[in-house]
Amino acid sequence: MKKLNKIIAKIIIFFIKIYQYTLSPDKGIPSFWLKGKICVHNPHCSKYGIQVLERYGFYPGFFMLMERVSNCHPWNSNTYDPAYLQTVFFSSAPIGVPFLEELIKDKRYNIQAVVTQPDKPAGRGQKIKENIIKQEAKKLGINKIFTPEKINPNKSIEGKEFFKEIERLKPDVILVIAYGKIIPIDLLNLPSKGALNIHGSLLPKYRGASPIQSVFLNNETYTGITLMKMAPSMDTGDIIKQLSFEIGFNWTSKDIIDKFMQVGPKFTTENIRKYAKKELIEHPQDKSTATYCHKIEKKDGKIDIFTTPLEDIFNKYKAFFLWPKIWFEISNNLNKKIIIEEMKIDEEKFDLHKKKPLIDKDFYLNQSIDLLRVKPEGKKAITWNEFKKGYL
Repeated sequence: MKKLNKIIAKIIIFFIKIYQYTLSPDKGIPSFWLKGKICVHNPHCSKYGIQVLERYGFYPGFFMLMERVSNCHPWNSNTYDPAYLQTVFFSSAPIGVPFLEELIKDKRYNIQAVVTQPDKPAGRGQKIKENIIKQEAKKLGINKIFTPEKINPNKSIEGKEFFKEIERLKPDVILVIAYGKIIPIDLLNLPSKGALNIHGSLLPKYRGASPIQSVFLNNETYTGITLMKMAPSMDTGDIIKQLSFEIGFNWTSKDIIDKFMQVGPKFTTENIRKYAKKELIEHPQDKSTATYCHKIEKKDGKIDIFTTPLEDIFNKYKAFFLWPKIWFEISNNLNKKIIIEEMKIDEEKFDLHKKKPLIDKDFYLNQSIDLLRVKPEGKKAITWNEFKKGYL
């Protein structure tokens, strides 16, 4: 079937080339009078047709060509409509991996380069380790991988050289997800279709560094993803498309990230393409409803198991599940951190006991807790009953 698909595509390409050099108003005989006066698209429809048929085969290349021809009229404002989008991908976190993989699989995109954070020392031995995005880009056969320390062309020679490298690529799209650096305005203005960002909240809620944690800290029941056009100020750009979903009662920040990684890549590739074809139009954020979130620090994970209401502890546990975890101290017996590794709560009982603390003065668990596993500093995780017997 694939072989037949390619053969039919080659036959159609043959006839398109005949048309180009005979009847085309831009290359054929009529071009002496009509060149530049009829076709509104760049590239022209005949060249576009050859590109999509070569890249996608007869199906869906033929239907993409028919869609293009149907929009070839003077009222079409989307004059630059490439067969695929030249894309530069910025990311430095594991969440970016499935997005990069999806972009590589999708023939509507051509990954020109990947930009990620420089190699850094990691682990006990502090050996230099490549960023996970760099590792993945190598596996996927991407040749251009940039790891600049500085990216602002107005502030350093390295930044200027990096800017020139990206400028030479002439990207249609710059896509950013969890990159870790502020993108300067010079880079934002480079791509023809825009610099776009995937943000882990339903903007304008939770602009800033910790949107995923903040939905738990503020007891939200819904969250989602925002595809936005980037602006010089953090997370203030116009919204292109959003996807929302419900947060499960016992979900943690890991579950939300897993959900993002599951539904986000397809959502992103579909809607960037629609935006590039002007099927989606961006709209400004409502500044009056904007909320902000701060950078999480280790100290934010400290709790008091005897006085803090269970609801607050549970929200912190879910927010800080990956890092920095939540922890407490019992100074009269232990002078070390005790990390809460796992907590499961009975949803039906929760409303009756959420205002009570996690542990009472006699070290008994709150009645709504189904499971509590703790990890004394330097030891393995154990159940609460094991902790009581061994440490209290």
